Order: sequence, then C-alpha cells, then structure tokens
Amino acid sequence: MDEKIQMLLEKAKIYAGKTGQAAGSAGKRATELAQTTRINLQIFDLNTECEVLYKEIGKLMYDVHQGIEADEDGIAERLAKIDGRQEKIAALREQISQLRSSVRCPNCGKLCSRADTFCAACGGSLGPETVVFEMPPEMPQDKGSDPGPEA
Repeated sequence: MDEKIQMLLEKAKIYAGKTGQAAGSAGKRATELAQTTRINLQIFDLNTECEVLYKEIGKLMYDVHQGIEADEDGIAERLAKIDGRQEKIAALREQISQLRSSVRCPNCGKLCSRADTFCAACGGSLGPETVVFEMPPEMPQDKGSDPGPEA
C-alpha cells in the first residue's frame, strides 16, 4: 500500500476514535439533561396539584365566611396532602442539585463530585473531557502531479 494512503488511513482511524469519544460524552450530557427535565416536570405537576388544593381550601374558607359549616376534616386532609407534595418537591430539587454538582466517571459511570480529580470507585481521571481534533499535516505532493505556480 502506498505510504501516503496508509498514513491517511491511520489519521482517519484516530479521528474516528476521537469522534466516538465526543459522541459518547455528548450522549451522557444529553441523558443528564433529560433526567433534569423529567424531574422538573414532576415538580411542575406537584406544584399544580398544590395549587388545586390551595383553591379547594380557599373555597372551604369562603364557605366558613358565608356561615356554612366548615369541613374541618376536609381542610386538614388537604393541608396534609400539600405538606406531602411539598416534601416530594424538596426531595426532587435535591436530586437536581446532586445532578448539577456531580460528574459521571467516564470509566465506570459512578457519580463523583465535580471537585474530585479522580473517581473514588475506579481511580479513573475525572478531568475535563476535551477532544482535540488536529488537522492532518499537508501531504507532500509529487512533483509531477502539481504544476505549481509558473516561475
């Protein structure tokens, strides 16, 4: 095989490997963003449920104002539901906080602190995943193939 072609194939293999690494890193980041989005949607749904419960409690309070007998058990039940949903919201916000303050080890997948330099599980480097793409050096041209500028 021609030396130039073999060198070009070797460069192509290197670039393919680096491209695969970059794609893997992007895929992991997309997964983390999807997880955060799912959690935010759960928080939104829980907040919506709380708003409905607040409205129901407000209606019951207005009934009391109008002289209608209060459903104290109904009020207490709704307040307990709100408390439960607020606890779930706090737990979900903590999950988001943990996702944002952690990185996944590229070797074993364990969650590690962003402050860590190495993974506690496998010892792998947690440094920034930078993929450097280098341009191949210009190939020397055959003297017969390029007429070049006229002198």
